[in-house]
Amino acid sequence: MINTGLRATASVGTAFVGAALALTSPALAAQAQAAQPQAGHPAGSAWTANSDGRLLVDNGRDMDQIASGSTKTLLAGEVFQRKYGAYSKDGRKIVYSDQGRTGFGAQVWIMDANGSNRRQLTSLESEAFGPELSPNGRRIAYQTQGAIWVMNADGTGARKVSRDGFYYGTGISWAPDSNRFAVTRGQVDERSGEPYNHEVVVVRVDGTRETALTRNGGDKNSPAWSPDGTTIVFSHATAADTYDLWTMKADGSGARQITRTKGVGEQDTVWAPTGTAIAYAAWAQATESEPRVMKAKSDGTAAKSLNAVGYPTSWR
Repeated sequence: MINTGLRATASVGTAFVGAALALTSPALAAQAQAAQPQAGHPAGSAWTANSDGRLLVDNGRDMDQIASGSTKTLLAGEVFQRKYGAYSKDGRKIVYSDQGRTGFGAQVWIMDANGSNRRQLTSLESEAFGPELSPNGRRIAYQTQGAIWVMNADGTGARKVSRDGFYYGTGISWAPDSNRFAVTRGQVDERSGEPYNHEVVVVRVDGTRETALTRNGGDKNSPAWSPDGTTIVFSHATAADTYDLWTMKADGSGARQITRTKGVGEQDTVWAPTGTAIAYAAWAQATESEPRVMKAKSDGTAAKSLNAVGYPTSWR
C-alpha cells in the first residue's frame, strides 16, 4: 500500500519529506515536457505555470505559499511537523494545524494571511488536524482520531458531527452554501483497527445526515468541492494502488477519471478560485519520491509543474 499523504483516509503513515524533489519519473518528465509552450501557444499566454492567486502548500515541514510563480515560507517547522493551512473565502485569514511549541500533537490555529497574529483555537489531548473554514466564515471543521468535529470560528462550541464506527479522513471540503461538507468515510476492520473501503460522503454541518456519493469500495481521499458547487474532484486508487484523479457531480453521478499518468500517484486536489484549474500533488510511486505540486485545467488536461514540493491545501 502506498503512502497517501496528509489528507489520506488510510491509517496514519510516514509522509514523504526532505529535500526538493528532482523530476525522476519518466512519466512526470514526459508530462512536463508536453506542457511546455508549443508553436501557436507562446509563453505568457492565458495558460501558464503560475498559480494565478495564492496557493498554500504543506511540504511536510513548512507552510509555503506560491504566488506569481515564486514560493515563500509562511510558517517554518521541523521535519514531520506538518502544517496544513486553509484560507478563509476572502483570503484574509488562514486556519491551520500546527504542533506549536510543544512539538507533539497538532492543534488548530488561526492567523492573518501574512502569517501574523497567530492564535491557538484548540487544546485537546488528541491531535486536531486538517481544519477548513466554512465559506461564510462562521465555522471550522477538523478531524481528530478519525472523527469530524465542527466549532465556531473563534474556537468555541465544538461538537462531533460524524458517526461512530467509521474512520473519517482529513480531506474536508465545504460546499459553497456552508451547510455541508464532503469528506471520506471508511469502514474499520474489527481485528486490525485499520480503515478500508473509503467512500466520499457529504455530512450536514449539524451532523443530522450523511449521504454517500460513491459506493464502489477501494481507497479514495481528498475530495474537493468546486467553487460553483457543481463538481467534486477526488483521488481514487485503482489498479496497482495507483491514485488517479476523478470528478463527479455534486450528487455523486457522472463519475469519470481525469488523470491516467502511468506510475504516478495524484491526490490532494484544490480548486482555483475561478474553478477553471486545479492544483494537486503528484509523485512517482516506483521511487517513492516526494510529491511535486502540479497544476492542470479542471478537466485534468495541460498539467504543468509549479516547481514546488508538497501537498496543496488551499487556493485563493
